[in-house]
Amino acid sequence: MQDNYTLVPFTQELLRPAVDLFTESYKREQKSSPLLPSRVIDDPDWIYQALQACLTNPGVAIVDRTQVLMAYMVTGSQWPWKGQQAALVPEYGHGAVAANERELYQQMYRYLAQEWANNGAHLHVIGHFAHATTLQETLYQLGFGAILAERLRDCSSVVSQSDVAVVAVKDVSKLLELQIEHNQYYPQAPIFIGKPTEKQEVLAELEAHARQDDVFFVYYEQHEPCAYVIVGESTIGGEGFLLQQTNTAQIKSAFARQEIRRGGIGTALLQCAVQWSQDHGYDRIFVEHETANISGGGFWGKHFTPYVYFSMRYIDSTI
Repeated sequence: MQDNYTLVPFTQELLRPAVDLFTESYKREQKSSPLLPSRVIDDPDWIYQALQACLTNPGVAIVDRTQVLMAYMVTGSQWPWKGQQAALVPEYGHGAVAANERELYQQMYRYLAQEWANNGAHLHVIGHFAHATTLQETLYQLGFGAILAERLRDCSSVVSQSDVAVVAVKDVSKLLELQIEHNQYYPQAPIFIGKPTEKQEVLAELEAHARQDDVFFVYYEQHEPCAYVIVGESTIGGEGFLLQQTNTAQIKSAFARQEIRRGGIGTALLQCAVQWSQDHGYDRIFVEHETANISGGGFWGKHFTPYVYFSMRYIDSTI
């Protein structure tokens, strides 16, 4: 098939057809994830501008003999992470025609992986739709594995009633020790992700949520907070890029001490977040979580449906 196409740099002239390719893949995902909003479809300039901001980053496209765009892949950002230099292709940073999708992605990744390695980026991350099975299999064969999931649910009730007492807390300092305990959970197996545990830094994190008017629902035992969930509007600059400015609520953080799990407390906290979202007129709720978070991932998987995964690959840093 290679005689029928050419790899070229991703340039300004290819932006509009790239938006069209991505929009088609978004529509396919929307059939499997009907809660996805229509902003991508209704506001193509949004994705155009996001891709335009990536033009100075390593990017590649594939065109056929008539110079029609068949596929594109562009780097969104590069940053130090997990002791490596990482390169990210965001969920909107790639697309391909359905025919020959596997080969097109193989060729684009081979090109970009070399570019990244030349630039010292040995940790490669690609965001992709959860129901894009051909692409997922292609990435798996290339050495990628899942690291993050983004999931959606509607605002219907999780439970009809609950006898678990949950309160809304405004003084975030009361959650400081519990949040430190939460952050200490992530470096453990099998997640292995570092989080801040110094008191001032953790308190600043909680206060940032409060400044965004996020709501803290907390479960107490013997006057001590033992579990919480933070819910608020999905905002620009955070997770869930494709949900920004789409009337979407977000579960921004949640934690329950191990000894009280599986007793309905997490479900009661989620119900409070769902009810808050419903009361405030949101159309959907989303959550992002590490796929290696066995407890958290199992809980979110019961109540939410995936629409985006981020997959990651390490390559030999001595190359």
